[in-house]
Amino acid sequence: MIPAFRPDGYLPEALHQTTDAEATFRFGSTTSRRRRLILRLRRWLVLARNIGARRLLVDGSFVTAKPEPDDIDAVILLPVNFAAQVEQGHESAIELEQMLLTRRPEELFAAEDESDWNDWFEFFSRTRETDGRRKGLVEIQL
Repeated sequence: MIPAFRPDGYLPEALHQTTDAEATFRFGSTTSRRRRLILRLRRWLVLARNIGARRLLVDGSFVTAKPEPDDIDAVILLPVNFAAQVEQGHESAIELEQMLLTRRPEELFAAEDESDWNDWFEFFSRTRETDGRRKGLVEIQL
C-alpha cells in the first residue's frame, strides 16, 4: 500500500510499488482534474504494457496531497528492442515514440537503460523547494 502523505504533502521517501488500480483509487479519483490526469496515465500504462516496458515511474504534483495537481510526470523504462518495434511498425511503439519525440505530453520521459532510470529517479526524488528535500515516488507494476 502507498503510505499516507507527510505533513508537507509529499510521500515518505522511498520508491512505493503499487498497482494501477491502487494508483487510480489513491491519486486519480477525488477531483475532476485528477480524473483527467489518470486517463493520461492509463494510456501510458497501456502503451507501456503493449511494448513490454520494464518499469513505469510516476511523480509530479499528481502524487502529492495537492487537490488540483498541475501535472503527472512519468518515466518509462523502454525495452531493449524498442527501436526494433518502431522499425517494425508496432502501433504502440510508434505512438509512444511520437509522444517522446514531440514532448507531447511534456510530462512523459524515457529511460533507455538502468543508468538513465537511476538518473531520472534521482532527479524526481527531490522536491523543487529551496531545500531540495527528498520525497517518495510511485512505481506502477507492469
